[in-house]
Amino acid sequence: MTDDARQLTKPQRVSLSQQTQQYLLGLIEAGTYHPGEQLPSQSELAHQLGISRLTLREALLSLEQEGIVLRKHGVGTFVSPNYGRRLESGLERLESVLELAARQDLQIKCQDLQVEEVPANQDMAVLLGVAAGTLLTRVCRALAVDETPVAYMCDVAPSTFLSPMDVDDTFEGSVLELLRKKTGFRIAQAVANITAVSADDSLSRTLRVQPQEALLLLEETLFDADGAVVEYSRNYFVPEFFQFHVVRR
Repeated sequence: MTDDARQLTKPQRVSLSQQTQQYLLGLIEAGTYHPGEQLPSQSELAHQLGISRLTLREALLSLEQEGIVLRKHGVGTFVSPNYGRRLESGLERLESVLELAARQDLQIKCQDLQVEEVPANQDMAVLLGVAAGTLLTRVCRALAVDETPVAYMCDVAPSTFLSPMDVDDTFEGSVLELLRKKTGFRIAQAVANITAVSADDSLSRTLRVQPQEALLLLEETLFDADGAVVEYSRNYFVPEFFQFHVVRR
């Protein structure tokens, strides 16, 4: 067993798979493995670290969900080609993807824009706190960096707050920015929930990823100063391009 393996198996408060995850991340951050470079095979890596392949797979899955590595079936595991160039944001901040990209000097392009007015079904009526049948504006689009799709976003708001006519040729991709420009109400807070999901056939085509590849789903609800729901969105992010964190005080 190597010295590194002995370090991994010392009694600690975190699980062995979490220790493995942190150790591999340390190697990547130190430049032992570079973006796009293939890691040793799972059997070789597990042997080097003195751990089971099951423990290693758990660690690699966590790294994959965070967009740090890519696992190609039948080929191997690679450091994400875009590692170190991801958009990073704190969920405690209410900001658009455009603002996030601007802070990091990246250009975002809106693609495949679809805008329609639809009546609220029962599920959406509950989410938005409106009566079933209320007219809603739905805005769906992909966002790309250097022509590479990195996110697919779909926002829904009552048409009294956001009209289809508001989404004109000047729209750059942020519904949040459109709502901020509206008069008569102020967005006071947002409630967000983020989970890991698998890309279905539609998302895999739109985002140019493999079917069942891991994505980050951010569901967000915006509220005005009176606590009324202004807008609800489902946002799918390609993990290798995004990293979200929360600052707790």
